[in-house]
Amino acid sequence: MSDDVVRWHRVREILESVMERWERREGRKGMLGIHDYHWDSPEHLANDESMGKVFIEPGVPGEETNLVISLRRGFGTIPRMPMSGPFVKEDEIQEVVRWIDSGMPE
Repeated sequence: MSDDVVRWHRVREILESVMERWERREGRKGMLGIHDYHWDSPEHLANDESMGKVFIEPGVPGEETNLVISLRRGFGTIPRMPMSGPFVKEDEIQEVVRWIDSGMPE
């Protein structure tokens, strides 16, 4: 793999950073029981789900995964995540897409 491949530590950093900013703004942690916003591994993230939708399904291009859709625009009446922002920047979302499309390397 080349040096420009996005690896798990970077994806985790992106997701943890946006949740830390959200928690500071909200003055609370994520809604326990709905979602804990914590992932130990690429597999944990891939198999996690929110609102009944698995985040990353095998064979689904990164752009079409529920994770990317939720970060970019949300689902129907479910708003873009994290709810009310701050949101993941588009260039960071593209890093997540590249990571998924390259097989979610550790």
